[in-house]
Amino acid sequence: MPSIETERPLAVPHSCTKPALQQVWPAAADISAEHMALAALRHEIDQLDDELLALFERRLAIAARVGQAKDAPAGPHVKLRPDREQAVLARMLDRARPDNREAVESLWRQIVGWGLARQGRIQVQVWSPVEPTRAFDGARLRFGAAADMRAVRDPQAALAWAAEGRGVAVLAVNADDAWWTGLRRDWSMLSVFDGFGGETPTALAVGRIDPAALPTGRRVIVDAGGDAGDGGGIRRRGLATHHGWTLSLTDARLPVGGDEGCVGAIG
Repeated sequence: MPSIETERPLAVPHSCTKPALQQVWPAAADISAEHMALAALRHEIDQLDDELLALFERRLAIAARVGQAKDAPAGPHVKLRPDREQAVLARMLDRARPDNREAVESLWRQIVGWGLARQGRIQVQVWSPVEPTRAFDGARLRFGAAADMRAVRDPQAALAWAAEGRGVAVLAVNADDAWWTGLRRDWSMLSVFDGFGGETPTALAVGRIDPAALPTGRRVIVDAGGDAGDGGGIRRRGLATHHGWTLSLTDARLPVGGDEGCVGAIG
């Protein structure tokens, strides 16, 4: 009988064989103390993130309930309480470490902004033809990322819009249009409740705010006359002038809407 030859497997060169799987992660015995400490810190951060998320969502839920429970003042006021925000922020900053206060303020503004958004997003119109970025950045820090913000070209239209209680107008005071004179006439239902740009503000936030909810701080005055005083002991810091009208700040505790021309307050 003829012999039957069996096929032999072809020899595979050593260079073509697949190398054994290599261990990517170090064995437990090879992990240094530094790696273990870092892993523990990251685990602690993860736990804190979970706690922060739970607290934040709980705060959002309570903020929504606050919006439902608010006693709405007469008229279409915007849902802002600058006095309450001022008091809470002051308490937070007082408790924070000095080197954390800037971060705490920024974070807290965002938290409050999203809480207010559960009651309806704040609408903000910004008019600042000279320094638009500066005014926009100040408004964004003040009202948070939850606010719907847009630039506008007409400050008078922004005032009319704010007078309807539809939102807040942030308007520059270092421009040609002396819109602020209207706060004593056409727009007397509006109040200044914040300023942006430093100790001497270059833009003001104006809205239909409940007068009882204005912050504690310098009063904003619009009147006919100089910025040094009126002879009655009221000292002022001038911000702008226009055809005999003056926009100024004072530390005097003046009532809004009084004969002195107080149109709001800056905390």
